[in-house]
Amino acid sequence: MLIALVGLNANAAMYIVGDDPLGGWTWNGGTLMTDNGDGTFTYKATITGSVWFVFADGQGEDWDDFNGNYRFGPVSGGNEIVAANTDHTTQKSIDGNASYQFTGTNHEYTFIFDSNNMTFRVEGIVDAPTSDTYTVAGSSTALFGEPAWSATNTANDMTLENGLYTFTKNNVELTTSGFSFKVVYNHDWGVAYPSSNFVQAIAKHGYYNVVITFDAGTKEITCTPTLVEEIVDGQDPIYTVAGAPAALFGTEWAPALVENEMTKGQDGIYTWTKNGVELTAGEVQFKVVMGHEWGQEWPSSNYVATIEENGNYNVVITFNPENQEITFNATAVEVGEDFYTVAGSPAALFGEEWNPGYAANNMTLANGLYTWTKQGVELAANTFIEFKVVKNNNWNTCWPASNYEYTVAADGTYDVTITYNPENNEVTFACVAQGVNPQPAVRGDVNEDQNVNIADVSALIDILLGNGTANAGADSNLDGNVNIADVSALIDYLLSGSWPVVEMVYTVVGPANVFGSEWNTNDEANNMTKGADGVYTWSKTGVTLYGNFEFKVVGNHDWSIYEWPIGMNNWVANVAEEGVYDIVITFNPDAPDADRITCTLTKTGNV
Repeated sequence: MLIALVGLNANAAMYIVGDDPLGGWTWNGGTLMTDNGDGTFTYKATITGSVWFVFADGQGEDWDDFNGNYRFGPVSGGNEIVAANTDHTTQKSIDGNASYQFTGTNHEYTFIFDSNNMTFRVEGIVDAPTSDTYTVAGSSTALFGEPAWSATNTANDMTLENGLYTFTKNNVELTTSGFSFKVVYNHDWGVAYPSSNFVQAIAKHGYYNVVITFDAGTKEITCTPTLVEEIVDGQDPIYTVAGAPAALFGTEWAPALVENEMTKGQDGIYTWTKNGVELTAGEVQFKVVMGHEWGQEWPSSNYVATIEENGNYNVVITFNPENQEITFNATAVEVGEDFYTVAGSPAALFGEEWNPGYAANNMTLANGLYTWTKQGVELAANTFIEFKVVKNNNWNTCWPASNYEYTVAADGTYDVTITYNPENNEVTFACVAQGVNPQPAVRGDVNEDQNVNIADVSALIDILLGNGTANAGADSNLDGNVNIADVSALIDYLLSGSWPVVEMVYTVVGPANVFGSEWNTNDEANNMTKGADGVYTWSKTGVTLYGNFEFKVVGNHDWSIYEWPIGMNNWVANVAEEGVYDIVITFNPDAPDADRITCTLTKTGNV
């Protein structure tokens, strides 16, 4: 009999590859199934619990070879759950990561692969199933609790109501940054819906009742946030600490002091902190006042705390307006130099959310700049990051005035760097996906000290005399070589303050699923076309997008010559919903910074 179906060679052997006892995950292993001579193949094994598997009609030289040429997987292109005693359709895999999942109950099962019609089934005893569990996991800790994106938080398990799995939470404070989430099957990220995150926009800052539903049959998800009460930003009640001694509160019993205003946390608790205060042994008395005038204050009698001995203290006072609970904590500290700490959210990045006393987030001083770095952080698409740099663990002195905010464009592993300049209180932030977009060289910065000055001329001459090593910044005239002409170009720049104009070829670089190659500055297919108005354009049709993506424009195929945006920030293209899109990117090198790039996404179809 000749098997003519696409994807399977006639008289081919068939293997099952997967979790034990199915032979293990190897591109040159698996377990040979029994050939029944009629186009069907069988394999028997006792299965207890969940196993993942695929089929293969051969073994590869490596995973790429195996996945592309031999692997049979789900027709959908994504992971699939297999029910016992049911036919399932299969095909040559279009996704090397997609597999089948089957759950057995300590019985022997027969895996039957039928090459005549490209189906398979798992035959065996089906015990009474336990209830399926679906859990909501997402980015908002206010909605889903901590930590964010937890698939094992049973508090977020959905309830089966009228055929739909439902998650409800009321009076949740949500901001206009919105949130994203998935529905996870049995607390295991191996099966989660949708394939891209469900992204929910929030129009107004406020308190919401949120209802999320999931149809286990169709996999349809709905999310309905209902506004209960709008929060007008900047109009939360003001609470001020007023008391004695003056060493702690500045002026005794003065609620008008702005520096004694408390700060509201994401949990609704207000906090006032003062560090390095010299206090003498004795009583501290105070009240928490609403606003800056006496009229509403707590407690009715003064809050009284005792300082046991003279010393320097870090003092933290908290107030919960829901129940008027007040706490006071004074920690003795040694007087030292100023230090700076990063405090923010989410906990996946900062360890503890909004904790200015978390020592792991202390910054390091080098060359006049304070720096905090964290590498290899797993962040999901649309994760909202916000933070401040806090001086001496004291919220009264922190930057920027409004939180620094950033939204992660895509799932990935990131290296994060935050810097603070105490000279001008400037805060910078870089969130760079590992393995892409290296930091470019600076034109003319021959000695790589981040400045272009006369010292670079000396360094360039040393290179030409054979006493130094050239870097990308040494090619001052951008002709692709380092020679005496670069010395002239560098000196001209130092005398005039401007570089000579270089005719640019502009190229769009970014992820391979959009641009065909991964952050490749030399991919001429992504060169932009210059119009009569001086604006450059790149376009592509029929691109499947599941979420936001990032990109840059690079000049003359070289990071060191030109890039926009500058440094480790990328341009983020916001994708409202998954689908097939036509993309048009324009770049105007003469426009103001904020207007140089446009990215137009036109949806033409569904995934």
